Amino acid sequence: MNLTVSITPTTNLEMKHYAAKNEARETDIMSADHNINQETRIVLDIDNMKLVFFAQELYLFGDNNLLAEVSKEKSKLNFQRKTLTDKDQILSILSTPTVFDSTKNAILVNSLLVKAQDNSIFQINAYINPEAFKLKGDFVKLTEQVFQNLTKGTRKNNVAARVETLKIFGTKKDFKFTIPENYCITIDQKYDFQVFKFHKYSNYSDTNWVKLTIYTGNHPSYFYKSYGYDESTSKKVAGKFLDKKVEWLSFYNADKQVYLKEQKIPSDQIDSGLIVHIAMLSNADISIDELTKIVESIQLK
Repeated sequence: MNLTVSITPTTNLEMKHYAAKNEARETDIMSADHNINQETRIVLDIDNMKLVFFAQELYLFGDNNLLAEVSKEKSKLNFQRKTLTDKDQILSILSTPTVFDSTKNAILVNSLLVKAQDNSIFQINAYINPEAFKLKGDFVKLTEQVFQNLTKGTRKNNVAARVETLKIFGTKKDFKFTIPENYCITIDQKYDFQVFKFHKYSNYSDTNWVKLTIYTGNHPSYFYKSYGYDESTSKKVAGKFLDKKVEWLSFYNADKQVYLKEQKIPSDQIDSGLIVHIAMLSNADISIDELTKIVESIQLK
């Protein structure tokens, strides 16, 4: 996400003595910090009032019909929607709630979907705290002004089919990934572990989703427990990783429409005592096959 904004308030808010700060969301001590390539959080404190802009990469593609696509969605907030910007290869759709819940710690006052010059989409939500709710109308106007000043950046998302070689944290080895078209990788790490996350760009209206995570460290956790699975119900599937045989644990939850395929793999060939945990998730069986091909093509350098 690359953007530039400026503010010239025309509301009742007196802000000349205040400055916005870039503040990442907090995490617990055992978790990796939130990835700056996936999200940005800007906080403005005005005495006891707080305004937060939260931008997120969505890993979606859109076209010039984005307003019609977004307008199909139903919400308890009963959004009013309009095209805010349509120039210089930037298309943005503003969604303003008409229903607010003042009891929440973070109250949404505006949401912006932005289609960049490469057709990728990111989202910026604007929230206020309950102390600011008395001026919610002013914050709605202010955040729209901010969104109107958005201009395109220069960074482009690389979604071409390619090969990437990435360092394995804490070791002398690298993974060599063969990445299909429309995929990208983000990396999280902290202290003694690292997680490679594969994201697949899909069209805005596409309901198919995939997740692939590759953890390297000494204390991985299986995902299946989080989805209510028991290992005794898994289907054992033969496969390979780094040219060695692997017996994957495969699960399917019909109620949640979730396919999961994972395994913890001792990997002394990378580093003594290192464990690689690989988890593939999707709502479509065919996508698990696609992720499996990515995993089995990984090489060690």
